[in-house]
Amino acid sequence: MDVNGRADLPEPPPVGPGKILVDPQSYQFSYVSPQESLLTKQIAIYNSGSGPLVITGVSMKEGSSPEFGLIGVPPPNYKLNPGKSTLAIARFLDSPQQEGEATVVIESNDPENPSAEVLLTSFLKASLPVPCAQLTPSALGFGDVVRGDTKVLIAELKNCSDDKPLQLTKITRSSNFFGTLTEEFQITPEPTAAIEIAPGNSIPLEVSYTPLLAGPDFGHFVIHTDDPETPKLQLDVSAVGIAPPLEQLGLSIRLSWDTNNTDVDSHLVEPGGSLFDCDSDCFFGNPSPDWGVSGDWKDDPFLDLDDVDGYGPENINISEPQPGVFTYTVHYWDDTWEGSTSQSTNATVEIYNLGTKIAEFGPVNLDATNRTWDVFSIEWPSLAITDLNTLYQTSGSGFCPGSLFP
Repeated sequence: MDVNGRADLPEPPPVGPGKILVDPQSYQFSYVSPQESLLTKQIAIYNSGSGPLVITGVSMKEGSSPEFGLIGVPPPNYKLNPGKSTLAIARFLDSPQQEGEATVVIESNDPENPSAEVLLTSFLKASLPVPCAQLTPSALGFGDVVRGDTKVLIAELKNCSDDKPLQLTKITRSSNFFGTLTEEFQITPEPTAAIEIAPGNSIPLEVSYTPLLAGPDFGHFVIHTDDPETPKLQLDVSAVGIAPPLEQLGLSIRLSWDTNNTDVDSHLVEPGGSLFDCDSDCFFGNPSPDWGVSGDWKDDPFLDLDDVDGYGPENINISEPQPGVFTYTVHYWDDTWEGSTSQSTNATVEIYNLGTKIAEFGPVNLDATNRTWDVFSIEWPSLAITDLNTLYQTSGSGFCPGSLFP
C-alpha cells in the first residue's frame, strides 16, 4: 500500500523495440473468369512489441505477376504504437495468364524481422459439374460510423455452377493474434442449417456495423460452403467508429498535455468504483465498460483515443450517464518514449455537457512517471462538481484481461 492507502499496482512493462505481425501471411484469390469485380484482400499489420514500430514502406516484390497490386498502403514512416494496427490493401485483376504469384513486402524498424512478406496467389475455378461459390464484393468498407448508429452493407454469395446446387453451411469470424472479429459486426443469415442456393442463383449477405468504441475496426467473415475447390471464402470488413457530436454527449471529459513523447492516461471511475479496477474504471485497459443498465450503450463510457506519445487530446464520453457521483483521475504512465529523457508535463482537463464547457482544471504539473492527479468528482444529473486537486504517487497502472498494452 502507498502512503495514501492505495494498493500497489504492477509496474508498466519496459519499453523495447516494435515487433511486426502480419495477417494473413499468405492468401489465394479464387475467381471465375471473366471476373465480375475487383478482388481485394486486407493485410493487417500489428505492433506486438513494447515500443513504437515504424512502417518504412509497403511494396510489391520485384518479379511479382502484374495482375496483383496494392491499392492502399500506410504512408511512409508510419508509426504504430504498441498494440496498434493498420491496413494495406492488395488487389487482383483477372488475367489471361491465369496463373502466377506475387509477394507484398512490408518493411519496418523491427530489428528481428525488418522485411515481413505476404505471398499472394490466384486460383481460376474450372467449369466442372460441382457446386461453385463466388462472393461479390470481396470486401465491405463502412467508412466512418457514429457510435450507437448502425450502417448496413450487402455482399452477394452466388452459385456460379450451371447445374449443381450450392450449400452455405456456416459463417464464422476471423481470429488472429489480437482476438476475434468484434461483435460490432453482425451478418445475416447466420445459418443454423445448410442453406441451398440453386445453380446460377445468389443470396444476399447483409452485414451491419454498430460501433461501441471509437477507432478503426476490421477483420473478416469466413463463408463456408460445399464448393470442393474453394470451401472457404473470406468477406473482409472494415470501419471506423467515431464519437457523436459533442452536442449529443451528456458528459465529455478532455485531457491534454504539453510534452511530446509522453503518455498520460484518463481514468473515469463510476459511482462506487475504484481506480484501475477492470469493471468500474474506464481507461486504456477497459475502454468501453458496460455500466448502468446492462446492454444499454447510452450509459456506458468510451475512451475515443489512447494517445501514448504526446499532447492528446484523450476524450472519455458518455451519452446519458447513470445517476451518481463519478470521479476523474489523470495518471502519468510513461515519460520516456523512444529513448527521450525523463521529463515533466503539464496536464489540463476540460468538462463538457451537451457541447458546453462547464469546467476546466489545470494546467497541473506531473513531474515524473506514476504521478497521479485526482482531478474532480461530478454528480449526475445535477452536474455538481467537486474540485479534488490531489497529487500523489502510485506504483504503476493495472492491466485488464484482454488488454495487452497501454
